[in-house]
Amino acid sequence: MRVLHVIPSFPPARQYGGPSVAADGLTRTLAKMGHEVTVFTTNVDGDNILDVPIACPVNREGVQVWYFPVEHPRWYSFSRPLARAIRDSVPDFDIAHIHMLFLWPTTVASFWCRKSRVPYIIRTAGLLDPACIRKMYERKTNSVSSRLKKSFYLATLGRIELGRASAIHFTSETEMREAILPKVQTRGLVVPLGVEPFKDANADWKLLQEKFPGLGDRKILLFMSRLDPKKGIIFVMQAAAKLLKQRDDFVIAVAGQGSRGYESELRRLRAKLGIEQQIVFTGTVTGQMKQSLLQRADLFVLPSYHENFGVAAVEAMAAGVPIIISNRVNIHAEVTRAGAGLVVDLDSNKLADAIAILLNDDAKRRSMGQRGRSLVESNFTWERVAAMTISMYETVIAKSDYNEHALSTRSHVSSHGRSKRQVQ
Repeated sequence: MRVLHVIPSFPPARQYGGPSVAADGLTRTLAKMGHEVTVFTTNVDGDNILDVPIACPVNREGVQVWYFPVEHPRWYSFSRPLARAIRDSVPDFDIAHIHMLFLWPTTVASFWCRKSRVPYIIRTAGLLDPACIRKMYERKTNSVSSRLKKSFYLATLGRIELGRASAIHFTSETEMREAILPKVQTRGLVVPLGVEPFKDANADWKLLQEKFPGLGDRKILLFMSRLDPKKGIIFVMQAAAKLLKQRDDFVIAVAGQGSRGYESELRRLRAKLGIEQQIVFTGTVTGQMKQSLLQRADLFVLPSYHENFGVAAVEAMAAGVPIIISNRVNIHAEVTRAGAGLVVDLDSNKLADAIAILLNDDAKRRSMGQRGRSLVESNFTWERVAAMTISMYETVIAKSDYNEHALSTRSHVSSHGRSKRQVQ
């Protein structure tokens, strides 16, 4: 099968968190299964530009990734070269998988898929969650602006893009049930995301201590996520201040980065709460350092205002780390059923109580960690998820209004030099 993925940013970009990481894992696994997988994206990475080849294929473990230059307005991921490439290349694919909403790549990709009669799926990436649309965790001006812009989009472009899609891809039943959709008849399909298997490594604790001496020999609570108001990091810091009144045997490793302004705001809050010794900002961790930190962590915490899935929480479970998440992380029901962690309301007092319960019970932490690892191995490996994704593609193609096109063998070589498909 020949599959085109369209996404505003893609690794090595790091500023946009889960959606691009998930797309990377999915596309590489699909390629390993023998499918021809192409990614069209831009070279944007937050305030930065990726140092990658432009408008030519970059091979990432069998995936042909094309980076196109982002133009103004950057926040919209606008790129005319990307649009031209999609226009010229879409007819060569069996299906397009479009990731994200509200941005230029989704609009232009869905338009040319419709024009070329190629079935397409849109992954909403949690952007239709009521909390995301309203952004009540942001300043009032940002919240009102977000609500107005997204409501306008859903009533206009979004109604067409989602309404004419062959399917809408949700990553959990909760995400699909709570999504704010325009009046469309498009069917929703649920396929979760996956994570790479955790490889037990010889954790170099000495190296971690040398790089982050503030960790000391205390119990480690790991917050590993993009630093953004929606992630609920403020609840974690407030909980730390409450816990510090009774104990000081813990430290919170904040592994992630965000905008310079928000990071500065968090550092000021750390000083205001008097928890300088309890919060260590490590920045983004990758590779062996990430593996070692996960292996050394006693707990993982993610009290987000909304998460359509929660990749970081699943990565922690894969490493056998018990987790504490909010009831707005959409895999909370699965975590509760598996007994892999604790689920709390968006409340710093309840978060502090949950942390104390697990810090005081080594056996409970070990048991939850084992159950979490079993949950991931049975439900959230990339191999399992990729197989479900192919099944989703086959269902969509078979039922598509563009079925005749999708099932035909196309030997046309596009302007980007792709050859006749090898896998039917």
